[in-house]
Amino acid sequence: MPTPRRLHRIAEAIHNRQLDLIFALDRVHDQHNLSAVLRSADATGINRVIWFPDIKKPDKLNPEVSKGSEKWVQLETVDDLKVPLTLLKTKGYRITATHMAREAVDFRSIDWTQPWIVVMGNEQRGCSDEILELADANIFLPMAGFVQSLNISVASAVIMYEIQRQRQNAGMYSKNADHNQIVQLFDQWSLEQEECSVEDLLLRPQGPRPAPEIPHSDGRSVRKIPRAYRAKSAD
Repeated sequence: MPTPRRLHRIAEAIHNRQLDLIFALDRVHDQHNLSAVLRSADATGINRVIWFPDIKKPDKLNPEVSKGSEKWVQLETVDDLKVPLTLLKTKGYRITATHMAREAVDFRSIDWTQPWIVVMGNEQRGCSDEILELADANIFLPMAGFVQSLNISVASAVIMYEIQRQRQNAGMYSKNADHNQIVQLFDQWSLEQEECSVEDLLLRPQGPRPAPEIPHSDGRSVRKIPRAYRAKSAD
């Protein structure tokens, strides 16, 4: 059985998940970027990332970057990004591509409280023409300096936090998730192995997380003496 703090954290994450938001990576090849996108997705409550790599045998995730977020974010690797995006459009999703077209708009001007798929393009070439044809909108991140773009993982995180900001203001991070969402995430995250039940997670937890059973220590309270000084002290 998880500790009260662990159960509180799991329940918070389940009720915070925004299942009608999806990020898609169009021919992104750098595993560090993919790993960082997953980590930011988990941090902002986004549950699904669709990845169309530009190589046949893509590298594995970098665990030093992803920090285990692949357990909590659904990563779907596809051979053709157009197929799942076309299907999702029939289910009511709109698609926006990060592409510097003439009609592109500031990413903050989009109403992110609606179901959206955000497509991030290849590190050098951007989004493909076939994805741009599917897109309902093009967005850009304003640059105040000389460079024209951010790294893809940084740009993804910036967009994710703007989405979170809008949705928090709309109360979408403070309501109870429906039963289907709870069951879906319970299965996806293999929470049965945590020895908790769906019933434990039906209501959004209130108040602060319970204190940890073992107080956290970041090592700052204990001053480490350099080896050279320890040797002199021993003399």
